[in-house]
Amino acid sequence: MSHAVTIARLETADNLIGEKCGHNYKMITGVLTFTTYATGGVSVDLSQDMPTKVHIFLTDQKGGYTTSYDYATRKLLIYEAGADSAPLDEVAAGEDLSTSMDDTRFMAVGK
Repeated sequence: MSHAVTIARLETADNLIGEKCGHNYKMITGVLTFTTYATGGVSVDLSQDMPTKVHIFLTDQKGGYTTSYDYATRKLLIYEAGADSAPLDEVAAGEDLSTSMDDTRFMAVGK
């Protein structure tokens, strides 16, 4: 089965990967590599690093798209401006995001 998103954690000298922030929080930075979009969002499950809860998840805004992280399901929803004058529309299922959102950087903070 092909994954809609691949998570690559950045490992740099100034990164806090795996280190505890204040109050036992962790901060992870990395790169998301997308293939196709699935209705209801693509899974970005950081439970290996943050088993209790992801408190904030931020991404680059690339290719005219914007994102919203669903903390309950641990999925990243992707939106674009549609032609219907509505504020934003969820990207259509099966849309290829590999070029428009390639190497999207993210930061997550949680426990």
